Amino acid sequence: MTCNPSVIRTLCVCTAALVLVSAPASSIAADWKPDKAIELVVGTGPGSGVDNTARVVQSILQMQKIVDPQITVNNKPGGPYAVAYNYMSQFQGDGSKLAVQTSTPLAALVTGQLTLKYFEFTPIANLITEPILFMVRTESPIANGKDLAQRLKADPSALSIALATARGNAFHITAALFARAAGADAKKLKIVVYTSSGDAVAALLGGHVDIVAVTPGNFLPLYETKKIRILGLGSQRRLGGLLATVPTFKEQGFDVVFDLPRSVMGAKGLSADQIRYWDNAFGRMVKTAEWRQAVEKNQWEDDYMNSADFAKSLKSQYEILKDVLTEIGMAKP
Repeated sequence: MTCNPSVIRTLCVCTAALVLVSAPASSIAADWKPDKAIELVVGTGPGSGVDNTARVVQSILQMQKIVDPQITVNNKPGGPYAVAYNYMSQFQGDGSKLAVQTSTPLAALVTGQLTLKYFEFTPIANLITEPILFMVRTESPIANGKDLAQRLKADPSALSIALATARGNAFHITAALFARAAGADAKKLKIVVYTSSGDAVAALLGGHVDIVAVTPGNFLPLYETKKIRILGLGSQRRLGGLLATVPTFKEQGFDVVFDLPRSVMGAKGLSADQIRYWDNAFGRMVKTAEWRQAVEKNQWEDDYMNSADFAKSLKSQYEILKDVLTEIGMAKP
């Protein structure tokens, strides 16, 4: 039997069309991927918990070849992430610029310290949460949460509490909640702000401040070598490993539970294809053995959310922060 060439061409076209229609949406998308170096913008200085997270992300994405272009970490400290987000504002639609953050920009939005339109940036992923702890030098007369409560109740301004990177953030909120639980006036706390947790801890070790509110990741060696004492954890339950013997504030009689997320935001106006690319990249990253090891080593809590879920979570976080900051008199009217 002889086949007409025009019929064959028609059949090929129809077959191709059927294949496209039946193919998964991801395979027929534009499949955007970065064609230049990736920049992880960190709104705190080197040595901070956020900086540590960004460098772990950088290492795993490159080592596992999840992302092809080179990845750099660019520290942009200043204000409650104001410098970092003003920088990010210059790159609308650029999928190669990502900001690694905590909930600090949201809190700063509530207090009026951040004036740009934060919700115009693109939510990419939530990665982890970290417990917040209070530490003192081993020479400090404050041995535990009860000692701290007694001192704050007697005079809430008598002890300097260091934190990064802005008043009203999760560290400040945890201190305020503790003061309230201790029967002290949270509005009178002596809060000292540094550009990174590393700087705050250096001030503690130098005897310039009394207490630091911080996450544990970067500072476990100081605890292991007995240069610091941990007064308590603002978590639901105790951590494992090196911190297994450290009690929570709840165990010590203070209903204080507040943690710190680590998340990734993109520039304004990213496309669906760009978001899909990063959903895939971070979704793969959090399944690697290297990521699981980093979570365990740094005492993180795995709390991955993709872009869609993270966007919903941001709105909820904002409302929670607004309620707490209003209660302690820090929300902008």
